[in-house]
Amino acid sequence: MPNHDQRHHRRAQPLERNYRCYTRLGARLINESLKVRKQELVRNVIYDAAIDLFAVKGFDETTVEEVAVAAGVSRRSFFRYFASKDDLLAHNVIHYGDVLRAAVTTCPATFTPLQVVRETILTIAKEASGHSHTRQVIEIAERSASARQAHTSRMREVEDKLAAAFATRLKNASNFEVQARLLASLTLTVMNVAIMSWYRGGCKDLVAAANQVFTNLTRFISDRPSSTQSEDHLNRRIKPNVLVRARRVTTTT
Repeated sequence: MPNHDQRHHRRAQPLERNYRCYTRLGARLINESLKVRKQELVRNVIYDAAIDLFAVKGFDETTVEEVAVAAGVSRRSFFRYFASKDDLLAHNVIHYGDVLRAAVTTCPATFTPLQVVRETILTIAKEASGHSHTRQVIEIAERSASARQAHTSRMREVEDKLAAAFATRLKNASNFEVQARLLASLTLTVMNVAIMSWYRGGCKDLVAAANQVFTNLTRFISDRPSSTQSEDHLNRRIKPNVLVRARRVTTTT
C-alpha cells in the first residue's frame, strides 16, 4: 500500500503537468502579443513616413522605394505590410471604421438612435483633432484624384462595420437593417461635413464643427411649417376645388 509521500507525489504530478502546460501557453500568448504589437509598430512607422512624403512631394510622385527608405525598411518589408501605396493610404480608414464601431457599441443602452449618432460623431471628432495626420491626409486627397480614390476605396467596408454596430443596438426594432444602414450613412455624412468645415476654416475646432453640423441636422429634422404657412397651403388646395364645384353648379343650372 503506497505511503503518504507516494500518494502526495502522484497527486502533484498532474498539477506539475498543468503548470508546465499553462506556462508554455502563457509564453506563447505573450510572444504572439509582442509580435502583433511589433508588426503594428512597423506598420505605423511606414505609414507615418509615407504621409510625410506624400504631403511634401505628392502622392503620385512618391515611389514605394522612397517610402521604404524614409521608414528605414526594405522594399520587401513594405510589401509585407501594404499591398500598394493605395492600400497604405487606406490604412487609417480601417482604423476609422474600428473606432466608429467601438463608439457606437459603448454608448449607453438608454440612448436614442440620434443620441448615439451624436455621441459617435463627437468621439471621432475628439480623436481626429488630436491626430497629427488628419489635416495632411485631407490635403493629400485634395491635391490628387488617385489619392482621393485610394483613401475612399475602403469606405464601404467602414459603412458595413458601422451598420452592423447599429443593427446590434436596433435588433428588436422592425426593419432594423434599413434603420441601421440609414444611421450609418447619416453618421458618416455628418462626420464628413464636419471635417471639411473644419479643414476649410468654417470652424477652428473639429469638435465645435461636429456640434454645429449636428445642430443644423436636428433643426432640419424637427423643422415644421408654421400655422400660417399651413393655412396658406390648405387654402391653395381648397380654392381650386371650390371653383370647380361652382362651375359645375352654374353649368347644371
